[in-house]
Amino acid sequence: MTPAVLRYSAFTTDPSGGNPAGVVLDARGLSDAAMQRIAGLATPLLDWTESPFAALYFAFDKEQAPATDRRAIWALGGVSLKNKEITSSHKGPDSPPILELIRPLQDENSRLVSQSGLFTKTPYGHTVESWVKEYFKDDGKYMTLIKIIIPNRDRPDCLKMLNKMNINHASLFPDLYGAGAHCNKRLQIDGY
Repeated sequence: MTPAVLRYSAFTTDPSGGNPAGVVLDARGLSDAAMQRIAGLATPLLDWTESPFAALYFAFDKEQAPATDRRAIWALGGVSLKNKEITSSHKGPDSPPILELIRPLQDENSRLVSQSGLFTKTPYGHTVESWVKEYFKDDGKYMTLIKIIIPNRDRPDCLKMLNKMNINHASLFPDLYGAGAHCNKRLQIDGY
């Protein structure tokens, strides 16, 4: 069942713009995690993007330095094929232990569209990393979970380059919040 969501956009006359809010008209059948995600709470869903440039932007967005002198981008692949293998060999009444890929209805949220966003949901008791270690061990067929390390000192140049590609808060958050954050970034970084 796909829930009906009433979408309201504040601060705009454009139905797909502004500061969107969603109201679920009938939440029967929605899991607790789905309702929590709609409300913006922490859930078992992990945010991902299909755009490596958006991922790079999010890795460098926050000005405060991380605990180390590096930032990381994670890439994940081969999940759909592995899920098919797990599902086809699974026996028993419980759900197969797959890493769910959740692609929301893209036209409901302009931010998800702009960010090429999707979510993963791990089986109970797993993180993405532990799931990959368990189900891809001794499996040389797939390039699965990759961690790309980038020195923190490259932050200003990286954000300037991404801005020239129109990867910035204004394009990733196409609303008043994104416009304001983009203006602030122009004030914080010389030559942005």
